[in-house]
Amino acid sequence: MNDSLVGEKTIALSIAQEILSTSVEIPAIPENIRQIFVMVRQPEEKIDIPEFAKLVEGDPGLFTRILQLANSRYYSEMERIVTLRAAITRIGLKETVNSVCLQFFRKLLPQFPDIDGLSYNDFWAHSWACAVANRRLGHPMLGMDMLPGDLYMAGMLHGLGKLLMAIHFPEKFAACVAKARQFECPLHEVERDMFGTTDGLVAARVLKTWQLPANICEGVGYWQMPAQAQPEYIVIAGMTQYAYAIAGHSGVGASGDGYTLDLSETFLGQKTALSLSKESTQAKLKEEIFAALEDKSAALNPEGKQAKKAYDVAGSSRPARKTAPSATLKKQVKQPQKSKGMFGWIRSLFRGN
Repeated sequence: MNDSLVGEKTIALSIAQEILSTSVEIPAIPENIRQIFVMVRQPEEKIDIPEFAKLVEGDPGLFTRILQLANSRYYSEMERIVTLRAAITRIGLKETVNSVCLQFFRKLLPQFPDIDGLSYNDFWAHSWACAVANRRLGHPMLGMDMLPGDLYMAGMLHGLGKLLMAIHFPEKFAACVAKARQFECPLHEVERDMFGTTDGLVAARVLKTWQLPANICEGVGYWQMPAQAQPEYIVIAGMTQYAYAIAGHSGVGASGDGYTLDLSETFLGQKTALSLSKESTQAKLKEEIFAALEDKSAALNPEGKQAKKAYDVAGSSRPARKTAPSATLKKQVKQPQKSKGMFGWIRSLFRGN
């Protein structure tokens, strides 16, 4: 491990401890949710549906949300249901599990004030898109040998550090977002300059306090730099980075990043021996995941609106990346970032807790 990474990890630990001890009170994960997380990590066919239903029914908030989804306008032609078993049958087990995870984390984690380039609702919309994409990458046909449930959790939580830093260091973090947008460069590179570490490493330290599995914590910690992860965690970090790139091209929500990473630039996209590096595979994955996001968003949207198919599967041309200077940002950019691409409206799905 190089000295630079050691320093970044030390700073990340210090920031995480400061955040948790002063400004952000994150409660312990309830036992029923911890058991649900164990189920989420299993292949779908191995989930004990009666036990899963019992655990969800023990949390009135989650139970109510699942019933709302099952009775949403997307299913308006169907009879109204009042039991979780019926909701699971209608929505599907995988979508029910995914929704439970999303709603739990939104309820557990505090809300940060919207800043230019990153709103709370857009943050969660993008996290959801990354989670959906990451789960798809766990399909056995891709040969990556990772549990889809672990990938979903890593995708959902990959941006946790941004949320915490936006709460604890609102002005400084807003300056990072503004600088990344101004110079069209990755946000984590600006964070290194201004904080001395990355949001991924901060998030990993917090997730460890929840006693989540090490591969999820490390996947979140190193998704911005998979090559720096320990050998056993390189794959999950690389897949989360790959999913993040797909989410960025989907136009769902916003990540605060100033640069849209192309799949060919990702760690796994550069491994020529993998199918993930082939243009044909990348185009097929983007098309499939974009379609899945569109379909799932229709079910999740309480207003029943349909997303527009406005994406370009092959990706769009973008300006060459600019290099941000290491000097501290002197003037914050004030240009608001507009939602773009397909699902610009999707942020409405994630309003409220």
